[in-house]
Amino acid sequence: MQKKIGKREATTLTRRTHIVQAAALCFIDQGFHQTSVRDIAKRAKTSLGNLYNHFENKTALIAEIAALEAEELAGVAKVLSGTAPPEKRMERFIKAYFKAVSGKENAVLTAEIMAEAMRTPSIATGYDANRQALLSALTPLVETLHPSALPRPRAELILDMIEGAGIRVSFDTAKAKKAACTALIDWILP
Repeated sequence: MQKKIGKREATTLTRRTHIVQAAALCFIDQGFHQTSVRDIAKRAKTSLGNLYNHFENKTALIAEIAALEAEELAGVAKVLSGTAPPEKRMERFIKAYFKAVSGKENAVLTAEIMAEAMRTPSIATGYDANRQALLSALTPLVETLHPSALPRPRAELILDMIEGAGIRVSFDTAKAKKAACTALIDWILP
């Protein structure tokens, strides 16, 4: 049972979400290092003081983006469970995850955050946790579909293929994206 939140908590949550969305848009448009906290506050239409009431710095904003990504990926991973045949669940997963990673804004934000995560290990923590959760959900299905293979490394490669293809076609036409997704399904399914 979820605890009801009061009006003040709801307002705080709404303001935090608005600031995070503004930060993500700034990172997409300008890059992480080119974006100042002042730029984020301006885009969020809030004062610097209010922004700092919610987030200590840009790194804290990236950590919050990782938390939001975890919620999105939980929805994607949900298609892995259920009673549908394993091949159908894998196909649904490939389509859902490919759609999530192949959007232009997502590709740009992913590139920015990955670059920063390589420089700042604390940033990598949240994103690695998201990937590990996705791998934990995907691995049992991979084991069902490919019983003789090493399921965890194969699951990692499947994620790599989907992410790489998604980023590659993020600036392409819808037709090219559909062709790439179809190719992924053909390669991944037994």
